[in-house]
Amino acid sequence: MIHQDFPQEAGLAANHCDALLKRRAAPPELAPEFERFGERLAGPLRRCLEEAWGDRALQVRSLGSRATTVSGLSEAAAAPVAVSLHGFGHDHELVLCLDGRAVLEQLDRALGGTGEIAGELSDVLPFSGDLLAKRLEAQVMAVVSDELGGIEFHAGERGGDAAALASCSPEAELTLPRFEVRGSGARAWPMSVAVETAHLLVLLPRRSSSQADRAPRKRSVGEAPFADLPLAASATLVDMAVPLHRLAELAPGAVLPIKVARNVPLRIGETVVARGAIGEVDDQVALQINQTFSGKDFQ
Repeated sequence: MIHQDFPQEAGLAANHCDALLKRRAAPPELAPEFERFGERLAGPLRRCLEEAWGDRALQVRSLGSRATTVSGLSEAAAAPVAVSLHGFGHDHELVLCLDGRAVLEQLDRALGGTGEIAGELSDVLPFSGDLLAKRLEAQVMAVVSDELGGIEFHAGERGGDAAALASCSPEAELTLPRFEVRGSGARAWPMSVAVETAHLLVLLPRRSSSQADRAPRKRSVGEAPFADLPLAASATLVDMAVPLHRLAELAPGAVLPIKVARNVPLRIGETVVARGAIGEVDDQVALQINQTFSGKDFQ
């Protein structure tokens, strides 16, 4: 057997080799991606709150994203606040903050009031207000989960102080997308979601640098701003030709026989987008759609 001793310096050099001690690649910067997620979330949130509260004038606007801490989150929110934790992944949390006064205003409307609440409020929501806030939290988190590709959230602790509830360090950096909600009333109220910045890689899908540089996803007609674009639609019940001499003979009491089409066309401008049958809903003439512009029939 051949045995050869290597100098000690060679062993030391191998122990300190840069290739062996190379650091892991730094995580990608996902805060801008989370801000874009907040912008996309505004449209689905509006539809969620509109359906939950029955306010057709409700609007939700993204105010962008900023970095903060749990302590800063608690200091910036005016009491009362409905704070809820929602777990995901392995011991990670998303913090949802709802304006307590807005919850109480909606509760007042549900009970037949005007929704106007003046004066100072308690830092703690009453039992009925807390129940309404809990239901709203579940509805909002369902929208958040859907926008994040179906990620599962588990409802955790609830209360009025984020600093007392959150398990992370009070000085840990959070990424905070903010929203402004404005209904038929004059007052706008805030809503925010917050995630520890270090956990964004778990929350958001992993993307390569080439994917991150691609053009943003095209929005469908069901998302803002297209979903809120008003379009004038017209339905032609009767389209008939009348001779000129008949028009000249028209007088009060004259009767013109007409025949309503079975498939009444619904137009946007000059384009027929659907056809339907005439009916009645709540003492108003209604159009039941049985064929869309794509030609798909509904039975």
